[in-house]
Amino acid sequence: MMHNRCGSIWLLAVLLLALLLPEALLPTADAGSEPVCSYRNSEDETIFLKYLPLLRRGQDYVDFGKDGKCLKRAICTDTFKTIVEDCGQQKISCANKDRFTGVFPGCCLKCT
Repeated sequence: MMHNRCGSIWLLAVLLLALLLPEALLPTADAGSEPVCSYRNSEDETIFLKYLPLLRRGQDYVDFGKDGKCLKRAICTDTFKTIVEDCGQQKISCANKDRFTGVFPGCCLKCT
């Protein structure tokens, strides 16, 4: 009977080791270890953006401000610098708005 109990404990120890060892060998991921871009929006919140190397493009963030009006767009580059485009810099009108895809810069103006 004693032999069977030791065998069960041994089996339990091996199973626990098999389950926990991969976790211990994985590198720990700190929130700050991955390079990211940041943008301070109009509501004074810090927004973090990533560059997606497999897609070869950065995440972007459209800042709609407190009143919901489109103000700026922040884009993360492959060198982890943030490019900020201002609505005022966009050459967009109601006549050419349909040529732009995506939210920005179409959100810079209201057309009837």
